[in-house]
Amino acid sequence: MKNHTWTEKDDLKILYLYKCSSNTNTIRKSEVAEKIGVSLGSVSYRLGNFKAINGVGKADHIANLSRKVHDKYSMLSETELKELAFKGA
Repeated sequence: MKNHTWTEKDDLKILYLYKCSSNTNTIRKSEVAEKIGVSLGSVSYRLGNFKAINGVGKADHIANLSRKVHDKYSMLSETELKELAFKGA
């Protein structure tokens, strides 16, 4: 798989997965991976960024974009985040 350049919209999708993973109505990791055009491993790694930002897990090289997206959008409700992340996607 070729190298992927992550966008804010990509990280919004991952943030949505992270925040809403306990909801059974959420989109699955495989669906997000397909929409973004990355592997499941890449999605899992990016989820690790958001966990680490919140002090969970072992990730120590957190993408600057993930920090920016988390800081800017983590306070949104599930509905607002889903709309922003998947609108037009």
